[in-house]
Amino acid sequence: MPRGSSTAIALCLLVAAPASAFAQTAAPPTTTPATPTAPATPATPVAPPSLDSLRMPKVVTAQQGHARFLAGVRLATPSKLTVQLLKTSDSSVIQTSTDATARAAGRSYLRIEAIDSSGFQLLQGAYTLRIQATDDQGRVSKAVEAPFRLRLTTPRGLFPAYTIPLWRTFQRQAGTTTAGQLVAVVGPKGAAAVAGIRRGDVITSLDGRAVGTPGAWATALRALPADTDVAVELLRAGAPLSVTLKAGPDWEATPDYAKSLTVATRRDPKTIAYAVARARQLTDAGKLTGARALIATWPVSWRTSAPGQLVQAEILVKQKKWKQALGAYNRSRTRDPGLGAAEFGRGLALSELDKAAPAAIAFRAAGRIDTSDAAAAAYRAYSLLQLDRAPEAVAEAQRAVTLDRRYADAFLPLGIGLLAGGDKPNGVRFLRRGLILLEEPDRAGRLIAEHLDPTDP
Repeated sequence: MPRGSSTAIALCLLVAAPASAFAQTAAPPTTTPATPTAPATPATPVAPPSLDSLRMPKVVTAQQGHARFLAGVRLATPSKLTVQLLKTSDSSVIQTSTDATARAAGRSYLRIEAIDSSGFQLLQGAYTLRIQATDDQGRVSKAVEAPFRLRLTTPRGLFPAYTIPLWRTFQRQAGTTTAGQLVAVVGPKGAAAVAGIRRGDVITSLDGRAVGTPGAWATALRALPADTDVAVELLRAGAPLSVTLKAGPDWEATPDYAKSLTVATRRDPKTIAYAVARARQLTDAGKLTGARALIATWPVSWRTSAPGQLVQAEILVKQKKWKQALGAYNRSRTRDPGLGAAEFGRGLALSELDKAAPAAIAFRAAGRIDTSDAAAAAYRAYSLLQLDRAPEAVAEAQRAVTLDRRYADAFLPLGIGLLAGGDKPNGVRFLRRGLILLEEPDRAGRLIAEHLDPTDP
């Protein structure tokens, strides 16, 4: 889980020892012959680096655009690893990466991204993984290699519209109390516009999945296939409507919703949902000054509403002002006890304030409000792990996996919890699955070093 940062001041003491050249005094002359000394025994030379026991799948099956896999190798001595991907047909090097710091001796795992040196996804086919070790003296080991075949499945689709949950505050203006996701804007000339989706529509189902809650919507988006016709059920002015959408792959550039949201708020200046959507989009983009300036123009009733307090809390989270964020989340929850996002935000803020027990309670409340929210279950599992309640954490993580098998943070606490309980085979299996799904390489590296490497010394 994300952690807050703190500033520490280190005090160092410098102790100076007298140099022998200045400390010595002249010794009286002597005629005693010097006792011969035995020649010094030469130091045993340190063995050059070596690698063995390379483990990796022979066939890597992954979603196109998200292809990665784990490989394990054993180091004889501390070394930096250089990893190369080669095209098997002509042995041409496609990608090369080298550790910034040395790894400890023993089993070490690596997460390999199946991309070329320009960052583009590799095509299906046969490849070779090559690894070499370099020690602190610059000596290089013999390479270890393993062939594998890459198989790609259907890419994930990118939903081409900016949506916001139809929270209770928005329902009257939207003309419906039916749960769903309110379309704030659609991408200009994008797939949503082609499908006939419009601003103000309320999406109730995507590709056959009900999306009445934010948790269900997040799960449906992770499962949305690209370049495939999918049904979208929606309400327009309270009347049901069905359209067909063909989303593009998620590696395409996200449309610039900022301009469209600005237009939407100008055309409908009295619609709070569009104003909140615009403030959230600015916050997501890191434009916090613009988001705060926008909120300052709102009527007091908007600023103090549950969604208004929620988006102000999200700005404070971006600034890592956790106490202030917790206060805003509390005010949001008070104004709308059914706002699961406020409870989830409270859990995150409490976690950052090292209050794992109340954080676990907040995540449980969020999960009760939105029973389809895999994130609420997964983050409650993380909090329970902090409290050394591994069996309960495993149960919560298993529920998260059941809700969404494409969600990395469902598998990660499950693997960690099983390892803590002594179930190494299943712990490693689920941890590996989460690490492959995780889209954050730096975080994946930290989790590997902390939980995966030590399981196989």
